[in-house]
Formats: sequence, C-alpha cells, structure tokens
Amino acid sequence: TESLKHLLVNAVRRLMGEGGDPVVQLQTNFGGGKTHSMLALYHLFSGAKLGELPGAEALLAEAGVNTLAKARRVVLVGNRISPGNPVTKPDGTVVRTLWGELAWQLGGAEAYARIRGDDEHATSPGDALRQLFKHYGPCLILIDEWVAYARQLHEQRDLPAGDFEIQFSFAQALTESAKLAGNCLLVVSLPASDTGNSPHTQADDVEVGGVRGREALDRLRNVIGRVES
Repeated sequence: TESLKHLLVNAVRRLMGEGGDPVVQLQTNFGGGKTHSMLALYHLFSGAKLGELPGAEALLAEAGVNTLAKARRVVLVGNRISPGNPVTKPDGTVVRTLWGELAWQLGGAEAYARIRGDDEHATSPGDALRQLFKHYGPCLILIDEWVAYARQLHEQRDLPAGDFEIQFSFAQALTESAKLAGNCLLVVSLPASDTGNSPHTQADDVEVGGVRGREALDRLRNVIGRVES
C-alpha cells in the first residue's frame, strides 16, 4: 500500500543518514496492520541481499540511496515482557526494565553495562540512550503493546521494572534520543483511541485495557506525539 511504502522509504532515508522522520507512531484500530508494518521494517534491515527482498530496489530508488544499511534491531513487545520478573539472558545478564532489555538487544552485556545502574534502580537512563544509539547505530527500535506493559505498573516502586510514572520519563528520553542520534528510527504502535460511538470502540477497549490502559495510552501519545510523524 502507499502508506506502507511511505513508511519503508522514510525508514531507509533515516537509517542511511539521509533525513527522514526519527519517530513514527503506528496508530490503527484493532487488526489494522501495525504488526505487518513492523515485520516489513524488521526484514528490510536484516542484512538480506536486495534480490531476496521483493520490491526493495524500488524503495531504495525512491529514497534516493544505492545500498541498504544493516541495522541493529530491537524488538520490545509489551505483553511478552513481565514488569515483575527479571530475565536472565544467555550471557548471564539480568534485565529488569524496558531500557535494560533495549540496551541488551542493541549490544549485549557491553551495551547493557552502560545503563546497568538505571536498570538496577529502575530510573530513566536519560541521555545514555542517545549515546547508545550513536555507538551502535544504525538502529531500528520497534515497540509494540507498550500500553499492555505500562498498565501493569503500580504507583509504588515495588516492581523491578519501576513505577507507572517512570515509563513516561523513559518514553520522553527515548524519543528525544532517537531524534538526536541521527541514524536511529523508533517505531511505536499504539491502539487507536476512538471512544465515540464507532464500531471500533469495543475492539479499542479490548486492546487498551480499561481505565489504567486508557491513561497509559493518552500519556504515551502525548509524549511520543511531540516528535512523531
């Protein structure tokens, strides 16, 4: 589709350092193709030969570049990550937060060490994210089901992943860092938020998850919306 092509051309430009929007929010109703869009981005920057990716040459031509970057890819799926249970990685690294997971996927134990303190104390890593993206770029960050993750957090700091508020500090640091890093693309999918009398409202409520999910969605959209396309 034209929308998918636009997304992919923007991604090529961004990760090749040729401009492009740094932060993209995919907001559709339930079943609207967010995951397909993310899968297309994931494969496009896998390092596969152009001949193995039908349509890729046309995308590069439209983007005005001759080659395709192999990017470090980070995939964060909120309903597959538990805020209450740290995960021990194959190399022995223990990850507690979304930013710990992001750093580890970017560069293993070496990258994680840069934000270890913030992961252990569940504090936002701030500008350390920009430094990570600069060092390990080009990088593609895909975040799905963030609302499903955030709505599980508490007001109290009683979870390894931190409290409800820290997610929005992290979201702000993440979007600003992606913008400043140059060849980093952040793509976040959020449920549509139509609460009117539309046929999508029930699906939205299923995807968002009640009052807590609605608050998380509204706040994430406000933070991300300042730099997104």
